[in-house]
Amino acid sequence: MAKTFYYDSVDLLESTINDGTVTDSDTDNLYEFSDASSITNEERAVDQSISTAMTSFAVNDALQFNLGSAKAVDFIGVNFTAADTDNLELWYDTSASGALEAKSVAMTASFPVGWTFSEFTSAAKQYWTVVAINGTITGLSEVIIGSKLAFEVNPDLGTGEVNEFGTTINTSIGGIEYAIKNHETKKNISLSFSSISETFKESLQSMEESVQNYKKFIYSENGTTGPFHYVRLGKPINFKEVSSTRYSANISLNKQLS
Repeated sequence: MAKTFYYDSVDLLESTINDGTVTDSDTDNLYEFSDASSITNEERAVDQSISTAMTSFAVNDALQFNLGSAKAVDFIGVNFTAADTDNLELWYDTSASGALEAKSVAMTASFPVGWTFSEFTSAAKQYWTVVAINGTITGLSEVIIGSKLAFEVNPDLGTGEVNEFGTTINTSIGGIEYAIKNHETKKNISLSFSSISETFKESLQSMEESVQNYKKFIYSENGTTGPFHYVRLGKPINFKEVSSTRYSANISLNKQLS
């Protein structure tokens, strides 16, 4: 699989979150969603922090995202702070209540600590609902959905990685150096492309406009299998035209600690 950016292309961070429950009262294999105060700290699903998890996410509880209008989604990513062996499903609909229209994907594998991603056929819908299927979900700290950006070519050889120390060095009046540790070491990644198509350039520009240096996203070294890096854009992407409709690009990514 290709290297991929999984990012919030649908304004998930700005969406309206609604927790509730699902039932299949008419046994038609379609859940009906009902608003209820079922999940605690549900806002943590999109708070751009993978260190704190929502709680009380029991079987048949559901977390619904209202995107404001129909928007295309072809992946879901979930982050866990603790391993979990219960199942999640992602459903979509055109209305906020009643029978959900269809299921996009069932995530039935065990969830390890960290990120898990699933891809599916793209659908453009306004309401997207994450459902706990067979047990209480524990440790779910972040959810991301959107349209993935798979690289059309690999970056040039020599992908750069550099550590950023979280220490401030000060010097006392007597000339003695002392250190203050502000945070753990962070890693910065640089990706360079010597020749990409205009189509891929425009896709990168669309991604850049969506996330800027505000929204965190995932850089995967190999599609849904990873490894996964939770990052921000370190600076604007630098494009240069190298020949007719071909461009170079330099991308700076800052890894996030949480």
